[in-house]
Amino acid sequence: MDAVASNSLLNTSATNSASSLSSLSEDYERFLTLLTAQIQYQDPLEPMDSTQFVTQLAQLSQVEQAVATNDNLEKLGTSIGSLVSVSGADMIGRDVTIASAQFGLENGVTDASYRAPEGTTKLTAQILDENGTVIRTLSDLPIDTTKVVPLPWDGKDESGASLLDGEYVLSLSATDAEDNALQPSVFRKARVEEVLFSEGVNYFNLDSGQQIEADDILSAS
Repeated sequence: MDAVASNSLLNTSATNSASSLSSLSEDYERFLTLLTAQIQYQDPLEPMDSTQFVTQLAQLSQVEQAVATNDNLEKLGTSIGSLVSVSGADMIGRDVTIASAQFGLENGVTDASYRAPEGTTKLTAQILDENGTVIRTLSDLPIDTTKVVPLPWDGKDESGASLLDGEYVLSLSATDAEDNALQPSVFRKARVEEVLFSEGVNYFNLDSGQQIEADDILSAS
């Protein structure tokens, strides 16, 4: 859903509140008309108990306040949504780091990186093409569990031939001293090309073709 559709939903919600207030106003008029008629034609020797009328009037007043409060909250939500949408615009053109096994290769340089979990003693990488075929295996990768490490791949296959620029997939396997499997994290850098706002959330379209939420961004530069 894009920003236009989101605004349409907000407008519909505001219309519903306005309709509720209009209906409540009609109920007030009916109630007051009925109250006036009953008072006018009541038996003076046996006057009606006004407590019920006061109670009903108070209930109508509470409903009116609730509907009005909801309307104000909807207006506030619309204003906040607009501010969030504008705040995301400053991300356009910036490079962001996200968790992603997919990464890019350009002129022999990759935007992939990884972080080994605590206790890792061996780390191996497999580079796969878009068809899922393993085109390069990198054994004994550098291990530093305290920071993110760039993937040391020169963009070549097993035979030493340079591969075409494009998108590839990184698969890492890590083990500890007892040869137990661990789960490393993989990342990539990409550039924000477009910002979309939908249902209170900013979405970013990246130059890699991926779409992510604001919460998916680990860092930006």
